[in-house]
Amino acid sequence: MATNIPPDAHTREVFYVGTEYTSDASGSETICGQICVERLVPVAKPLTKYPIVLIPGSGRTSIDFLTTPSPNVPSPSWSSSLLASGHELYLMDPPFRGRSPWHPSHLSSGNSTHYQTFGAASLKAAWTSSPASTQWPSPIETGSPEFDHVMASTFPQLTDLALEQTVSQKGVAELLDKIGKPVILLAHSMGCKTAWLAADARPDLVKAIVAVEPAGPPFQGRGMGGLRKEITPFGITEARISFEPPGELGYKEEKAKKEGDYDVLLQDDSDGKTVRKLKNLEGTKVLVVTGGKSVHAKYDWGTAEFLRQAGVREVKHVLLGEAGIEGNGHMMMLEKNRGEIIEVVEGWVKGI
Repeated sequence: MATNIPPDAHTREVFYVGTEYTSDASGSETICGQICVERLVPVAKPLTKYPIVLIPGSGRTSIDFLTTPSPNVPSPSWSSSLLASGHELYLMDPPFRGRSPWHPSHLSSGNSTHYQTFGAASLKAAWTSSPASTQWPSPIETGSPEFDHVMASTFPQLTDLALEQTVSQKGVAELLDKIGKPVILLAHSMGCKTAWLAADARPDLVKAIVAVEPAGPPFQGRGMGGLRKEITPFGITEARISFEPPGELGYKEEKAKKEGDYDVLLQDDSDGKTVRKLKNLEGTKVLVVTGGKSVHAKYDWGTAEFLRQAGVREVKHVLLGEAGIEGNGHMMMLEKNRGEIIEVVEGWVKGI
């Protein structure tokens, strides 16, 4: 008797990487820094050449890739689309959130300076401020099932970004060692910082990076509250990443080439100053994906240019609006036309 097997049918394995034992105030040993990983392997064979590791953004978990906020939109989640195309997947909850819990020494509900939360007002502003997404599947207001889905799945974010990135880098490097062959990192927003650092730690095990609206712009960083005052010390990461020659990065303002785009900071190459190279990312292929109705459309060009200036040889920047995919904001993997976007990503991946 014939059996109808869903196109995204898969097996599942769950494990942890990055675990470290530490002692609490009472002297008891406990674990911290762990990363929960789900390995999904398509039932249908053959598999594609490179597994894909999915890294969510700030305050988010792997649920962004596993589920969709609206059952009324027929387009499947990104993980279902990738599984149906034969990709072995590794989905992670970054350290200090979701199924990768924090240790009290890192986060404490009694000390809010250790973490930041994302309230409904700030999330609404992220979607409704100009330019505003036209692909969100429901009214952007509390009480709508889709908006409540995002609020319910948002976690506190560690404010010590360098610490979080360092712990994430260690755990993802351990994951890459466990996989044991080159992979593609598909990262979103702040998760892209982990991707850059993982490629730095394991250059032979990262074939390519898909950076969906990477946190930026270089040296600065723009979030829900606008442009941060603190300089990002390593340009694209707060945690140390390898430059050649080593040393402090100088920077200067680079004027936007397109009307309406923001000026950004790049390495200072004036008067013969040394431009330092990301020596371990030079051979990593990079795709930067930007929504047409996201504020990232005004400055993601700077991240792509920073990578090129730092010696990354193959960097492609896709502005979805210019590619005929209109109306997307920062959370494009949850928006109505998410299927069209993952097709663009897969088209690029097939060419690797």
